[in-house]
Amino acid sequence: MDRLEKIVLVFSAGLLGIFFLALLAAARLQAIDVPPCLPPEVKPFSAGRVDTLPDGTRQLFYVARMWRFEPEIVEVPVGKPVDIFLSAGDVTHGFYLSWTNTNLMAIPGAVNAYTVKIEKPGIYPIICHEYCGSAHQNMVAYILAK
Repeated sequence: MDRLEKIVLVFSAGLLGIFFLALLAAARLQAIDVPPCLPPEVKPFSAGRVDTLPDGTRQLFYVARMWRFEPEIVEVPVGKPVDIFLSAGDVTHGFYLSWTNTNLMAIPGAVNAYTVKIEKPGIYPIICHEYCGSAHQNMVAYILAK
């Protein structure tokens, strides 16, 4: 290996290291987290619902099915934790809560979960980011933060 090849290899390895460190820093600064793995005893559910715990925490149980989320519109209090549980009723779907770091996959036979705290009042659309069929583009739900 000649001198130029060594310089290119060292430069490439250094650049990869810088990219990796930048990725870690961005994830930490943006509070990007991996959703927790739920134990196998948590079974998929077939109906969407909203539960309110005594401390004011909302638990949203979403079912994604062609071409809708159930429940479609949910109201949550600003500044309180919101636990989101997601199950699929038919095929794989995506779940992206706009203007937050909430990004889940609804996989048949599994339940995914994430906790988010919405700090600003407003309307937060939920969109499916995984192609799920011919009316995929119409698959939208809303969280109203008040």
